[in-house]
Amino acid sequence: MTMKKMVLALCALLCTLATQAQTVEEVLAKFEEANGGKAKLKAIKTLQIESVVKMGMMGQTFDIDVTTIKERSKLHRKEVGGIMGMGKSWSMVTDTAGYVYFPGMPSFGGRGPGGGGDGPGGQSGPTITKMKEDELKRQKFEMDCAGLFAVLVDCAAKGYKAELTGTTKVNKEECNKVKLTIADGLSATYFINTKTGLVQQVEAQGEMAAVLSGFGSMMRMMGGERRNYKVTIKYSDYKEIAGIQFPTKEMVSIGPVETQIEHMDIRLNEPVDEIWYRVKG
Repeated sequence: MTMKKMVLALCALLCTLATQAQTVEEVLAKFEEANGGKAKLKAIKTLQIESVVKMGMMGQTFDIDVTTIKERSKLHRKEVGGIMGMGKSWSMVTDTAGYVYFPGMPSFGGRGPGGGGDGPGGQSGPTITKMKEDELKRQKFEMDCAGLFAVLVDCAAKGYKAELTGTTKVNKEECNKVKLTIADGLSATYFINTKTGLVQQVEAQGEMAAVLSGFGSMMRMMGGERRNYKVTIKYSDYKEIAGIQFPTKEMVSIGPVETQIEHMDIRLNEPVDEIWYRVKG
């Protein structure tokens, strides 16, 4: 082996050892700094996002408007535009209660979501369901406003468990794999770019997958099986807003089905209209 090759091999070994010696705390600290800094992230009081989902269904492509409203420790509300004759659906979590609303929809000769009977004009009636106490407790983390990946910010102080499970490449970029567990059955693996500190991908299954994909409330009302639900989300086109990094595009893969989400408007620390707290169809 030539001297040059020996030097290169030694450098590669030292880089590998340095990567292995990293702690999950160091990886998350770099993530926080890359995304604007812990103080700035924790200072976000409200987060309002307008998005467009491009979804393929029955051989057609639909553009679906999605509105996400967060007020720290007070509210998380996601409103999804209707398709195929349906109106808007929404889910809401507050510090005291949680609700899921599913609109009336064509029954197509069957029974409506949740097993309800047919309503007038061949429609199933709209339903508002209050979350059970244990379900509400498990979803309160969604009120966290500290950026799009709020669960990673100061996660130890929140009582979450973070584990560094290795490295891998996403789109040819080396990433640290951080498994974050919020509660039993609620965990996800975050792929954080080793150079930039930005999240490039998230993988999850079960209830956490449904939550991250944004379709959890719809699946709940239509009786979908969430236990075996798996999702991979790739993030791109980061944009700085008020000193915070936000990915503006997501590619959500559920098995062979891919759905593209584009965040058209992201607003920080603007007052939240009281209409988003109302419980009505």
